[in-house]
Amino acid sequence: MNMNIKYIKNGDINAEEIIDVFTSVDWCKEQENICEAFKNSFYVIAYDGEKMIGFTRALSDGYYYTAIYDVIVRPDYQNLGIGKKLVERILEEFKGTYFFISYTKGKKGFYEKCGFEKINNSMWIPRN
Repeated sequence: MNMNIKYIKNGDINAEEIIDVFTSVDWCKEQENICEAFKNSFYVIAYDGEKMIGFTRALSDGYYYTAIYDVIVRPDYQNLGIGKKLVERILEEFKGTYFFISYTKGKKGFYEKCGFEKINNSMWIPRN
């Protein structure tokens, strides 16, 4: 696979492209509000040429805490280091803050490779 991967921070976004990437990994998001969710976040998008192949988002106060969301890479581009580079861009942008992430089943090892450690004292309220 000949790749020309570029990483764009807070660039132009298109709801259909974003939803297409989510769908490629069987995640379901609503197209009508996905662009607003991105605009309210710091995000990095990975492209192979003009094709959106992955992204990640973060919310941060810039001083103490950063939460990372939606580290998504199309299946045909996984295991090539793209997801790790996306996470590294967030870690660099908010260096010095505490980073938090929740992960889907089977992805713990990936986040451990990115430097995350499992903690036992976190909670959440699931979305209805």
